[in-house]
Amino acid sequence: MALRDEIRTWVLVQGKSQRAAAQHFGLSRNTVAKLLLEEPAPLERQYQRHAEPKTPVRDVALPQIEKWLKENEWLSRWAPKQCWTAHRMWVELRKMGIEIGESTVRMYVQEKQHTQKPAFVPLDFAPGERAEFDFGEAAVQIKGQLVKVPFLAGRLRFCGAMFVECFPTQRQDAFLLGQRHAFEFWGGIPRMVVYDNLKPAVLQILQGHSRREHELFAHFHSVYRFEALFANPHAGWEKGSVENLVGYARRNYFVPLPEGADLLALNEVLREQCRTDQQRIMAGRSEPISRRLALEQQHLGPLPAHAPDLGPIAEVLVHSTGRVRFQANDYSAPIQYAYRRLTLKADPFRVRLYAGETLVADHPRSYEKRQVIEDWRHYVPLLLQKSFAVPWASALRHGDLPASFEAARLELVARRPDGNREFVRLLELCLTHSVPTVEQVLMQVREQVDWNADTVRHRLAWQTQQEPAVLPLDPARYPTYQSETPAPNLVAYNQLLEVRA
Repeated sequence: MALRDEIRTWVLVQGKSQRAAAQHFGLSRNTVAKLLLEEPAPLERQYQRHAEPKTPVRDVALPQIEKWLKENEWLSRWAPKQCWTAHRMWVELRKMGIEIGESTVRMYVQEKQHTQKPAFVPLDFAPGERAEFDFGEAAVQIKGQLVKVPFLAGRLRFCGAMFVECFPTQRQDAFLLGQRHAFEFWGGIPRMVVYDNLKPAVLQILQGHSRREHELFAHFHSVYRFEALFANPHAGWEKGSVENLVGYARRNYFVPLPEGADLLALNEVLREQCRTDQQRIMAGRSEPISRRLALEQQHLGPLPAHAPDLGPIAEVLVHSTGRVRFQANDYSAPIQYAYRRLTLKADPFRVRLYAGETLVADHPRSYEKRQVIEDWRHYVPLLLQKSFAVPWASALRHGDLPASFEAARLELVARRPDGNREFVRLLELCLTHSVPTVEQVLMQVREQVDWNADTVRHRLAWQTQQEPAVLPLDPARYPTYQSETPAPNLVAYNQLLEVRA
């Protein structure tokens, strides 16, 4: 088109001859004459191809390429990092003896992938209809140490109310406990909950959305009365709201890095932030989350009257050392239960031991291996009998006693032949009084020349003993005692103090 315009300008505007134009542009005079007579070209091309060009080599390779692309549809769900690439297809085709260019394979694959891009249907949900849950990971500081912890994020789809809670692990008990806390936080249970194919919930992926579920998870959503729906593998858009929530929570609630004494303290902060977030107005809406939540709570199902035990429950034997074994770790129990069986109940944060219905031990749960978690209080009765073992007792060496107790023990040992036993009698007071209270009294009595556990015991009893209430006398029965008594005259007494000559 540009050449035609130049020739027309050369001849029709500048007035030069067709012969000169033919010589200047290197064209025949007949071509120049046709271009001068040609009408301006329409927007569509004058020439249209009616038959595809023949590509015999490409036609031989197409069935095999189509087969690999079909295989990629399956691999993209089950092994997305092992899909067929255009280069790998070209290498295999060359091995088959098909002399096709790599660029030809690459252009065809790009063309097919462009036509296979998915489309999505916008969704809308009624109040109480649906919630979504998923795990994320974030860095936090626990007692000044940087650690990465998983957190469970959940959201009600109608109102957008969220719930975020950190756990030390992504095991099944944490997965279920987080949902229970979320339902309690929202004040009810939705009719349907959507998940990824998490191992705590799914044993086997079947056809479509069907799954073989864990028995405990099936019991959980049976007790809480909701339907569990699982998204297709590698199809995050099927629960896109909670997928976005994981990133939103990490950017807003974990920046700057949260600090706390333990995860329970961090979870209290996260829970308060979730309440504060309910004052936000989400994009495309005209009212805050809290108002929509109040409406949705009217359509949520009721919470069960008795929450089920979600963690492991086992019967354990207390060994001669006063310890029980649970998941490759040892936990102490009161020594009087040695050689007896107790019931162990664990949640993501604590391990508790019960004798019947009575709680006898409570420990923080450890997820490492071959760890010993002890409470020195469990061994006090035995140490009274075997006081010689006090300096080397494992529970005392790794316990939480202040340093002043060890200094008191050394002082007792230096003054008394039974100093270790007297020290255990001092520890016995910590079973009925708090350690800080006993420590405070201990610091006071150590200022005396000679002191022992009984000195501390009497001082504690004196501090905690309440003065009996003295009731006033009944004026009707004792009218004499109600009158004012005149002050005594001490003149006669003072005369006795005079020195007589």
